[in-house]
Amino acid sequence: MSEARVGIFWSYENKLFHYESSPLSEGVKTRVSIDYEVGHYAAWFIMAKRGLLDKLPKNLRAEYDSIPRGRVVYLLKKEKFVVYHGDEFDDDQYNKLKELFNLPQDKTIERIDMHYNPLPDDFTF
Repeated sequence: MSEARVGIFWSYENKLFHYESSPLSEGVKTRVSIDYEVGHYAAWFIMAKRGLLDKLPKNLRAEYDSIPRGRVVYLLKKEKFVVYHGDEFDDDQYNKLKELFNLPQDKTIERIDMHYNPLPDDFTF
């Protein structure tokens, strides 16, 4: 059986748009978790350079937070994988992600985190 993975992902139109991952044994270990080494911001820049963002409408290509995104981490103390995502994430995407990341059913939970929702069009800093 393949090793479970940690990583990041984006979804668009209720489907997984892009994901990146590494085996758990190659993840970045902190005091509380094992995480993927690349953040959404850096990955978005690389995706743009590779032309992957051309599949999106032009108005959604500029910022990494323009479409829903999420992250899979492993929590050391709980000995569980957590799929963090925004509120536009359905069971089909969750099941596909568990398959792609080879996440064990009995050791995987999901959590909504508003951080992973796209910013509203009228948002200003």
